[in-house]
Order: sequence, then C-alpha cells, then structure tokens
Amino acid sequence: MKLSVWENGQLIDATFDELKALFNRPTWINVNDPSLEDLSRLSGVLGMPLIEYLRSNYPHSDSYKQYTKIFSWYLTPSRGSKEFSFFRSPVVILANKIGVITLSNTRSGVDGKVAEKLESKDLSGLSVPARVTYIVLLQMLEAYEQHVEEFERYTDRLEVAVPPWPKKFYAEAFHARRDVSNLLRILRHFRIMAESLTRESKYRPFNEEEERRMIDTIYDRAVGTEEMAEMTLETIRDMISLHMDTLSHDMNKAMRLMAAITAIVALPSVIGSLFGMNLIGNPWPWELWEVSIVAMSLALVLIVYFIVKGWLTDVE
Repeated sequence: MKLSVWENGQLIDATFDELKALFNRPTWINVNDPSLEDLSRLSGVLGMPLIEYLRSNYPHSDSYKQYTKIFSWYLTPSRGSKEFSFFRSPVVILANKIGVITLSNTRSGVDGKVAEKLESKDLSGLSVPARVTYIVLLQMLEAYEQHVEEFERYTDRLEVAVPPWPKKFYAEAFHARRDVSNLLRILRHFRIMAESLTRESKYRPFNEEEERRMIDTIYDRAVGTEEMAEMTLETIRDMISLHMDTLSHDMNKAMRLMAAITAIVALPSVIGSLFGMNLIGNPWPWELWEVSIVAMSLALVLIVYFIVKGWLTDVE
C-alpha cells in the first residue's frame, strides 16, 4: 500500500499516524493498492468500515454524520481477450467539508489524473473535496464513454454484415450484448449517484452553487452516455434477432424444398410399388407404359403445383 498526501503541488508520502489529522485539513489524501490488513488499520485510525466499502456491486453514495462516501467502478478493457469485456477496479471517495480521501488501485490511475488537474484554473473556485470528487467522477465517466463508443463501432460492423452471420459473429454478438448490459447497469447507478450528490444535505461536500453545477455536468453527461448504451444494446438485440430470424427463414425454405421433392418422388414410387413391374395376369388391363405415363403425369402436376406455391423457386 502507498499512502500519500497533496502538499505544495505534489503527492508526498504520509504515515498512518498522520491520517486522521490530515483528513481534517483542506487537502487530498490518496491510498493506492491497500490490502485487507491495510484497510483494517485505516478503519481503526479513521473509525470507518473501509472493508465494507469495497464490497458493493454498483456505484452509489452514502451520507453519514461526519462524511460522505462515494463508491464507483473504474473500467479498463481486457486487451488479452477477443471478447468485449472489461476489468472493474473499485474506487472509493471519502469526503467531509474539509478534506478528502481516495482509495483505489494502481490500474485505475486515479492519483495521476487528480494530481494532473487538481490545481487547474477551471477548478480553482471549488473546495478541495469538490475538486477531487469532480476529477475522479469525470475520469470514470470518460472511461464509460470510451467503452460505449467501442460498442457502437462494433455494432456498426455488425450492421454491414449480410445475414446470416458467420458462426463466430453470433458468439461475439452474444458476448457484446452481455457486456453492454453490464455497462448499462453500472451507468444507471452512476447517473443516480451523480444526481444524489447535488441534493441539499449538510453532510455532502457540495454545498456551494458552483460545486453543485459542476457535478450537474457529470450528471448530464452520464444521462447521455446511458442513453447511448441503451440504444447500442437495443441495436445489438435487434441484429441478433434479425440474423436468427434469417436462419429460421432459410431453414424453413430448405424444409419446404425437401418436402416438395419428397412428395414428387414418393407418388411414382407408391404407384410403382402397388402395380409392380409385371402386370400380366392381373385383373386390370393396364400396361407398363400406361402406368408410367399416369405416374409421371401426377408427378408433373405436383411439380407445377409446388412451382406456383414457390416451394421450388424461392430458394437461393
């Protein structure tokens, strides 16, 4: 674990003993890659159940008497897989009206983004907790937007494919649908969380009008990203349905063709079986050529019938 504090425009190492005092100063404290033992020690110093904060399955915020807790997921793509899945890295923000603590792992890169933008002039009018929270939420939202755009590009590739798809397309489409559904669930909770942060509460770190306005921009972008994800998911579902229907339609055409051929061939076979090849001595005065003409005529009638019905012509 690495514990550091923002001092003089940079992150410097800090110790457990300083943590409680630092949390009551207008500064930012960052905790990277904490183990369960580290979280237990941090919980003892701060008096907060930090281990429980990392067990949630969806983004949300909770307001307590002395601080506000924000939990969310930072998404990174799983580059080593052919699927469109992603890794979820938990990010926790603990903020009071004075200081703020971020808990994350190195993969999320939260500390680097916050350190890069914390002294930005655009955020100079915000308190330190509001600045850090805004930067972290914006970073996570941008990661969500990137994944939605990736899914949109993949959907465009599916739309230009002539049905039916190759076999691998079906597997990819089902995986993409699953991952977009997971992303949409995260986005919905993220949007609800962003909306809740702007509500009036004496415990939330965003009490000034300017601070709530900045979080409102996060909420507005989250709404747009959620709508894009919903449209992408609906498009993928429609494409899967279209291609499955195409397969079913092609199978029906093949079955109709097989049924027509079976009926055409079966009629002469049945007549030939009944009358046999040797008609001498039978009680009906029919010759072989007469039976053949009748059988072929009936088969021809069936051929014309199935052509009119389209069973023999509507095939590719």
